[in-house]
Amino acid sequence: MMKAEKERNNPFLFLSMKIGNIEFQGNVILAPMAGITNIAYREYMKKFGVALTYTEMVSDCGLIYENKVTYKYLEISKSEHPVAIQIFGGKKETLLEALKIIESQKDDYDFIDVNLGCPVPKVTKTGAGSAWLKRKEELFDMISALVKASKKPVTAKIRIGWDDSSINVEEIVLTLQNAGISLIAIHPRTRNQLYSGKANYERIKDIKSIMTVPLVISGDIFTLEDAINAQEMTNADGIMVARGALGNPYLIKQIDHYFKTGEKLSNPTLEDQIRYLNEYALELIKLKGEYVAIHELRGIAPHFFKGYPNTKQIRLRLATEIETFSDLEKILNDIKASML
Repeated sequence: MMKAEKERNNPFLFLSMKIGNIEFQGNVILAPMAGITNIAYREYMKKFGVALTYTEMVSDCGLIYENKVTYKYLEISKSEHPVAIQIFGGKKETLLEALKIIESQKDDYDFIDVNLGCPVPKVTKTGAGSAWLKRKEELFDMISALVKASKKPVTAKIRIGWDDSSINVEEIVLTLQNAGISLIAIHPRTRNQLYSGKANYERIKDIKSIMTVPLVISGDIFTLEDAINAQEMTNADGIMVARGALGNPYLIKQIDHYFKTGEKLSNPTLEDQIRYLNEYALELIKLKGEYVAIHELRGIAPHFFKGYPNTKQIRLRLATEIETFSDLEKILNDIKASML
């Protein structure tokens, strides 16, 4: 099984975090990911030590126009608290209207998070996501209004700027703080980078010195060492994990355990990964039914074996062959047989 290696000089920085008046244990935060972080995924990942979860991005107009899929994103499990509902939109008025709708229907969430970082063109062309980074005055007005109207603390996720010629992360941080935000998560890429290139932690290494609210960092956290290096460089209060935990839920445990105890847990075995995938598949089936869940797993299941030797063919089969849970079980049993 997984062995632990003690790190001599670990500072054991993270035992708790506080957002508004809510304090919770741990420092690892599960990033919102469209099409991934549904309630089944969030519940499953919570078992590995996630301290805070976010819903998938909730469109303000989706709520206003009563889109059924959008309303499904508001579902929250009793076991996943604390949890934030992440909303996005390009106008103050529609975001405020969406907030009213949420508050009229729900009280089982802990924070409202405003997505100011999504770089996808279909989002930014409406003035939402990263497009807010270009409108500092409007941003202050919008966040101030949301903070004033919201019954719960308001947080935000940003990028460092729109492009290389307009990096304004310090200005945006101060704007958000002055508007009353309770936490800021920073992904150190520009909007124009999308998800290419490297997350530029060097650019935000001193950002903590101007912050009066918790700093969460996000971007290129694929290993425990990535998390350690990013935290040491920025002195962040929390680490947000996104694509790095997709198919590798134990990464959450490794990060959480290290910053609480100083021990470095070794990577999961192939046998562990088989078990994790099987468990998650069952959770997703409970939520969405076998047909929908299994077809979604075609895009997720191969990630569980990425980086493991002699699994290329297995990953291809998982991506193309599974139609039922029995198909998945057969492939997993084939992996087990190959290990004997």
